[in-house]
Amino acid sequence: MADSSITLKHPRRITLVASIVEQLVEHIQNGSLQAGDKLPSERQLMKMLGVGRSSVREALQGLVMMGLVEMRPGHGSYVKTNLHSFIPDLSKPHLSDNLQREMRLQLIEARRMIEVEIAGQAASRASQAQLKNWRATFGDYVRYIDDFSDPRYLAAHADFHLSLADMTQNPFNVMLVKAAIQSVPQTLREREFSFPKSIDLQQLRENQVKLHRDIQRAVVNQDVAEARATMQAHMDFERNLVIKVYPATGDDG
Repeated sequence: MADSSITLKHPRRITLVASIVEQLVEHIQNGSLQAGDKLPSERQLMKMLGVGRSSVREALQGLVMMGLVEMRPGHGSYVKTNLHSFIPDLSKPHLSDNLQREMRLQLIEARRMIEVEIAGQAASRASQAQLKNWRATFGDYVRYIDDFSDPRYLAAHADFHLSLADMTQNPFNVMLVKAAIQSVPQTLREREFSFPKSIDLQQLRENQVKLHRDIQRAVVNQDVAEARATMQAHMDFERNLVIKVYPATGDDG
């Protein structure tokens, strides 16, 4: 396909870079841009979108990070030929806070859709042996939460959610949750707790423990509705935390 044969709209101003990424992803998904196709040049994209060069470059970097596009020095940007991997790597150092914020919020939105239902299914399907092991995992989570950067805490937190997915008796749920966890590396997870002036760490710990204890209690009690509600509350908390850590700033035009 010719590199300027697609139609792009001027992006939404509030989330400029994210809107550019969203449009290009949509063209890849619907086949307007196929594997191996060359994207319009930076100059063409600037003209088509009515934005500045830095916004275009950051959007392209986002697509590279998502595994959808590759940049060939001297030749331009191309849709990758192997699109089987779609797990974002949010650790890329060149990503701006704005794009990291947007993608973290999108990840939480996706997790909400998956993990709220997972919690409900776990409440109705978990075996007693699984619940016993899960209690031990939660004990490790509480034991190591004093240091958010402790690998033992990070492992226990991941295991809590993976074990919950496992209790649905559906291995695909485990795969989905694992992919979501792996897309947020330890370096960025630590960042969320590195602002003592804006975040009360002790209150944060208490809130995190309560949220996870509420989820566990609902699942153990086989209360499907409450399990979903408590996971919903957890996702709301995560979203608010990202908003606090990554305050929105204006994009360039």
